[in-house]
Amino acid sequence: MNRPLGTAAPLAALVLAGSLLAGCAGGSNSDEAAGDVVRITYIADLTGPGAFYGEDWAAGAEYAVDEINDAGGIGGRTLEIDVVDSASDQAAAVGAMNSAARSDSSVVMYALLSQNALAMAPVAQREEVPFIVGQSSVDGVTDVGDFVYRTSTSEGDYYGAMLRNLQEQGVESTAILYAGDNPTAVTNATERIPAIAEELGIEVTDTIEVRTADTDYSQPASRIVEGSPDAVANLTFGPAVTTSIQALRSAGYDGPLYGTSALGSGALTPAGDAAVDTYYPSAFIPAADLPWASGVAFLEEYEAATGDQPSFSTAGGHDQVAFLAAALESIGEGEVTRNSLKDALAVVAADGFVGATGDPIRFGEDRIADTPGVLVRWDGTTETVAPGQQGPLLDGYTGNDG
Repeated sequence: MNRPLGTAAPLAALVLAGSLLAGCAGGSNSDEAAGDVVRITYIADLTGPGAFYGEDWAAGAEYAVDEINDAGGIGGRTLEIDVVDSASDQAAAVGAMNSAARSDSSVVMYALLSQNALAMAPVAQREEVPFIVGQSSVDGVTDVGDFVYRTSTSEGDYYGAMLRNLQEQGVESTAILYAGDNPTAVTNATERIPAIAEELGIEVTDTIEVRTADTDYSQPASRIVEGSPDAVANLTFGPAVTTSIQALRSAGYDGPLYGTSALGSGALTPAGDAAVDTYYPSAFIPAADLPWASGVAFLEEYEAATGDQPSFSTAGGHDQVAFLAAALESIGEGEVTRNSLKDALAVVAADGFVGATGDPIRFGEDRIADTPGVLVRWDGTTETVAPGQQGPLLDGYTGNDG
């Protein structure tokens, strides 16, 4: 995990390019706005299974807040972030959302688990508090109403390009291993991937459900190997990623693996060489050949400020705050209320903003972000841009390239 220790440096190439901070330090301030504090409640899975990623999401948001405040704030306003642990537990997440709604926070942010986001969103809509969800791939999270946004693209929209890439490598069949207690994994395993495989003529040899807390994957691994698939979808997350991959290799499977962005943020590091030729889509990786310039700028500036490499989770947490910052810039000298912020988020969602995960990041009518995406190949030690990627993974994405 790469968690910054409160350090910060100007994020000029990324944030100033989007005019997010251009007027922050020196812009004109009304008496009403001067000295204002915009409070953020950031609810994150800092403990439990989601902590593997949740810590980096919160760290990215904290980093962005530090960047903005060090540059003078926005229109005389500074940001204050309160990070709350939801412990990867739905009841705790909903409780934290209820508490935030009763507080003086202007906005609530969350990452990671889909089931938690689904339970929290109705509270945000009912209480009319802007809710910016990060990595939660269930599309229905924004269905409750116009106070809810999601800054990550539906990963399923990347899967067509990922499977086409594998097919070009000779993959004609696949097995699917998935965590049955994760709604996104269930949807991907039972609907999205089978539908794309059928369209491409790829045979699904087996679909096997496991649980996140499982520690022994020898039996499902042996069953998968018996079907002789050319590729295996691994739709687990956290420590289960390494355990399941090691079980597959021990059972004799030596082909490519693929899955979701849950395979990123260092999830494959413990697996090492056992995970070579694992492919997955991601909104960001720390690679100098990332296909969009704002992502490379964020990488360079984050490394210079912290001495660490940012993960896709760090970049995602940063972009949640960047979205908020763009909305505050849109409000200008006006009063910041939950309703004025909701209206400003709608303006930015249509116009787009510059983020670590894309340039521009815009939102569809479903208030879900469109970001270009990159196909990642794990080479045994690091994430690399997969060979053969032709432009953005997201079909139809248009933005500012390199």
